[in-house]
Amino acid sequence: MSLYSRLRAVSLEVRYQISCREALWPLMKPYSMTRTRRFMRSEEARPEEARVHRGLSIVVDGFPGSANSFAMRAFRAMQGESPACLIGNHYHSPAETIRATALDIPVLLTLRRPLDSVGSMVRRWPFVPFNAALRWYAMFYEAVEPHLGKMVVSDFETTTGRFASVVGAVNDQFGTDFRTILPEDRMEEFEPRLRQDEHEQVRRREQAASMRERFMEATSQNRRETADRVYERVCMRAFDS
Repeated sequence: MSLYSRLRAVSLEVRYQISCREALWPLMKPYSMTRTRRFMRSEEARPEEARVHRGLSIVVDGFPGSANSFAMRAFRAMQGESPACLIGNHYHSPAETIRATALDIPVLLTLRRPLDSVGSMVRRWPFVPFNAALRWYAMFYEAVEPHLGKMVVSDFETTTGRFASVVGAVNDQFGTDFRTILPEDRMEEFEPRLRQDEHEQVRRREQAASMRERFMEATSQNRRETADRVYERVCMRAFDS
């Protein structure tokens, strides 16, 4: 691993240590500034969405690899690209997500099984060690767990397959009136049955099998079991109540 990759991994470690511990949240400011600069260069996000503030319409967040980008893009498409609709997104940080609940901003928390979420993260950022990512996953959801009652939680399958119902749940919980219908010219972009052809589905299944094998070889049983317990606990509190 190159020195640059090691430094990026260390930076993520520091970020998760800070964002998952309330006493350290004031130290998140440099990360917010970096995110603002990144959002200024983005075609999908807006600089005003890079930090949590009362002007946000909603916060869509979760651990990396949990369909955060899909949820943010689908929600924006449903609302018609309105400049007045500001979506806090891609914080990947309990600090910002919990702050949004304190400001009474609707929060949509995305959730995915640890193996798949961590696998997606490592595919995107190969410098991230599997065991470290599993630890960050557990830290992230343990930090937000006490605040789940102030959020709508959506698992990966529901987010990517029935997103209209997710937005409907947000409206029900927060008394909002967000649109729940995709424009017809954006349907193919988000509808699962239209989004992938057979060859793409086969390719993705093969990728998933390969990633599962790497995941099992590179992670300890203790880390896997800890992350799985956190996932099951969040599911129980979010979906079985």
